[in-house]
Amino acid sequence: MRILITNDDGIQSPGLEALVKVLHKEHQVIVAAPASQQSAKAHAITVRERLYVEEYAPLQEAYGIKALAISGTPADTVKLYVEGIIQRNPALKPDLVISGINDGSNVGTDILYSGTIGAATEGYVQGVNGLAVSLDYNAEYDFEVVAKEIAARLQLLFPVGCGKTLLNINFPKRLAQQPKWLWCRQGVRDYANAYQPHHDENGRLYYVVGGGPLDGGNPEDTDVMVTLAGNIAVTPLQLERTKYENLCPGTELNM
Repeated sequence: MRILITNDDGIQSPGLEALVKVLHKEHQVIVAAPASQQSAKAHAITVRERLYVEEYAPLQEAYGIKALAISGTPADTVKLYVEGIIQRNPALKPDLVISGINDGSNVGTDILYSGTIGAATEGYVQGVNGLAVSLDYNAEYDFEVVAKEIAARLQLLFPVGCGKTLLNINFPKRLAQQPKWLWCRQGVRDYANAYQPHHDENGRLYYVVGGGPLDGGNPEDTDVMVTLAGNIAVTPLQLERTKYENLCPGTELNM
């Protein structure tokens, strides 16, 4: 396959390099990733500002691939690559966009904020399969283990003839003795003391995002609980967000 690899941790991240190291051996790999850290940018794109593109020598020299550092958001990198950089050569359009491997999980309502998922979603918007891959913080195994697991299951995750798919995969902090790959739905995640107040040198109040996750109350079939049990969570996502039970087609909303 022709695989476009991106992320939200920045092109220099070890998680992205782990994917390149493993996948470039059997696939045509291209990297187009943010030039700097872009976590929690969701599906934001850059408007009315310049987007700079530079070749990233460390990956190009180490693996003999095309690697581009882009001065925008994760979604920018995919959108710019498809709609701008290869616009005049549609034959170079990727078959799959992989975003990751993120340093930290993206489960539950983290999905709404995640730049990792934003980039994979942009691939799906562009008409190709999208895959977001995340590994929980301080995991007991490394990114290369995750990359090899992903590489071994690409055909299972994206079987030929099944249409375009958007998947969110999360690897747990520690694997169960016999870990399973489980299809599951999105759960709910909140954070304790998410905004922490501080004062700068001039006495002005400011806040910093922090705090640990609150995962209680999630059913067993959610991504939150699947990963807490030491298994790998596979969640299919979609763009459609209409709440149909509140929809009354053909009716007028009058006072």
